[in-house]
Amino acid sequence: MKHLLLSGLNADSLPVSALPGVEFCTPWRLFDYVVIPPGEGIEVGDAGECVEQGYLVLEGQVELVARNKTESRECLAGANGTAPAFIIGPLGLDHRLTNIGSEPAQLLHVSVAAATPSLDHRIYVGYFAAELLTWRAAIHGGSGRIATRHVLRPEDFHSSWTFLDQAVLSAGGSVGYHYHDALEECFVVTKGQGYMTIDDETFAVGPGSITWQGIGQGHGIYNPGPGELDFLRVAIAQPDEEYTTIDLRDNLAGRVPSAD
Repeated sequence: MKHLLLSGLNADSLPVSALPGVEFCTPWRLFDYVVIPPGEGIEVGDAGECVEQGYLVLEGQVELVARNKTESRECLAGANGTAPAFIIGPLGLDHRLTNIGSEPAQLLHVSVAAATPSLDHRIYVGYFAAELLTWRAAIHGGSGRIATRHVLRPEDFHSSWTFLDQAVLSAGGSVGYHYHDALEECFVVTKGQGYMTIDDETFAVGPGSITWQGIGQGHGIYNPGPGELDFLRVAIAQPDEEYTTIDLRDNLAGRVPSAD
């Protein structure tokens, strides 16, 4: 599996995997697409395994309440259109997510196994805010310019969840072709149109596209324009191994999807 469109999933069978057929090599346990109708909620437990939970709120407004912790109201992605947003945590605690908005809440649910339980039940809540991004020259041998930030870094997690990133590519910009050792990742496109290349296969991506890049798989993304291309990155490492990035010296500007 290299690419999936959330709009193509069967809404009658949700939650459903956004990475169908993927066999994780890291402690990544699931990456599910969830839709919660207004006024309804879902209960989430650790299923007997200590896992770090994360939610990318693509649309809507939700409240999270964790048990064995002072009750907290985490309001995300309000009616003023501030999605996407995120909640990371809690570790090893049962919790409930409730849609407190007037429209369906659309989320991506990430869980990553942690080696040991923790008494630190902190919960990170925030928005993927464009004003916090820093523009710079393209990375990994790419073209044009990119605005990026590490929303959360390795030291923010209890598991081997390594990065939660936000990025915007300028028209004509790209993340050059590269691969990672000991790191699995996916991109979630939230705005714009582009061309993604994985293992020398190039295909079109747009809002709602989920891409999967396994360990050692060459990949990169190019924005042909005219507008900007926004995406999120989720990256999980193999525990106790050093993850690396190897650039392949291709800015991908000359690659387009095949006609068939």
